[in-house]
Amino acid sequence: MPKIDCLWAFALGIVVPLGCGPVEYLSRVSSRAASALAQAQREGAEQKAPYEYAKAVEYYHQARADAAHSYYQTAIDWGRRSEDCSRRAMARVKQHQPAGATLPREHTTCGEP
Repeated sequence: MPKIDCLWAFALGIVVPLGCGPVEYLSRVSSRAASALAQAQREGAEQKAPYEYAKAVEYYHQARADAAHSYYQTAIDWGRRSEDCSRRAMARVKQHQPAGATLPREHTTCGEP
C-alpha cells in the first residue's frame, strides 16, 4: 500500500501545478484584464488616451493568443500588462491630460515591469 500512496502523491505533485496556469489565466486575463479594458473603452480611452488604450488592446490580444497555445505564464504576464495599460488609460481620461503628457510612474511606461 505505501507504493500506491507515493504514486498518488507524485501524481498530485505533477497535476496540481499544471492546473494552476489555466486557473490563474482565467482570473487574470479573462476577468480582470477584460473588465479593465471594457471599462476603459466605456470611459472613452480610445479617443482621450489612445496610446495606453492601444497598448492595452494589443497586450490583451497577445495574452489570448499565448493562452491558445497553452503558454499560460506568458499569457498571464500579457494580461497583467493589459490591465495596467487599461488602468493608466482610465487615469489619463479622468485627469483630462493630453496624450503626450506623462503620468508619474517610477521610470516605466504602461505595461512594462
